[in-house]
Amino acid sequence: MRRPLLPTLLLACSLALPALAAEPAKTPKPAKRICVNVKDGSRSVQGTDLVVEPGEKVKDAVAVDGDVIVKKGAVVDNDVVAVRGRVILEAGARVKGDAVSMGGEVRVPSGARVDGNATALGGKLKVDKPEDVGGERVNFSLEFNGEDLVKKFISKALDEDQKCHILDDDDNDADKDV
Repeated sequence: MRRPLLPTLLLACSLALPALAAEPAKTPKPAKRICVNVKDGSRSVQGTDLVVEPGEKVKDAVAVDGDVIVKKGAVVDNDVVAVRGRVILEAGARVKGDAVSMGGEVRVPSGARVDGNATALGGKLKVDKPEDVGGERVNFSLEFNGEDLVKKFISKALDEDQKCHILDDDDNDADKDV
């Protein structure tokens, strides 16, 4: 006696459907940690936080996949930028240029000072006193169903598979993709 095919197909499909719906587990890639100190006094890091300690003075401070933390008594002569990270100033910290976060937040507590603009793209801008920011205060975020689309766009645009090209003005022949 022959069994009907339809119930067998339905059973097979119902068992296979959850397996098809589940995302495959992704194995995490090891974190890249890069720190660059430039002759002009600028600092940049990737994959870790950049902390400007009390009493330090740097020209620019940049973190990719990490936070920039400017401690009380520290000064950044130009700009502070965090890409997929936060810019956090402590009370008594000073940024003479702009404070920018792409994919994170910018915190300017009472007593900290940003002479230029404070900008958070795909994150929150937290300024305790408006007079502590000398320029514009810009916060651009677009949430849909609890997900920040600007932050997601920034993350996709700066995917880990992208190559980073580090340039050294002194020796262009030695430049390599990292």
